[in-house]
Amino acid sequence: MSQRLAEVVPGFVVGRKKNGRCIYSREGKRALIEQCLEPGVSVARLALIHEVNANLLRKWIRAYQDSASSKTRRALPKEAALLPVLAVESSTPPTRSTPDSLIEILVGEATIRLRGAVDAQQLRSVIDCLAHRA
Repeated sequence: MSQRLAEVVPGFVVGRKKNGRCIYSREGKRALIEQCLEPGVSVARLALIHEVNANLLRKWIRAYQDSASSKTRRALPKEAALLPVLAVESSTPPTRSTPDSLIEILVGEATIRLRGAVDAQQLRSVIDCLAHRA
């Protein structure tokens, strides 16, 4: 297993409390968290290098990811535009599919999953609408 070499974050510890606990800079925490999110980097190894408890570092990472996802949610418009639904008469009979059939369509960060019987013409209409929105 290959691991990337980690850089020590400068200015990470900015002071100590009376009880001996460290005070960490906000920029240092963010830099360390971003290093942890890189592929191939060991969170435990980075925690050891920076003399931080690995569980504390994982807690920071979770908080960072939660705040990032909440910012993304806030950035979305309050009223989402709806896609038009078109009813299409089909002269070809629908193809048979088994109850466990599955189609996945990735659109940006969203995944659309279709299970069971799917009408090809209606699926094409939905895909065409999504393609025009992108």
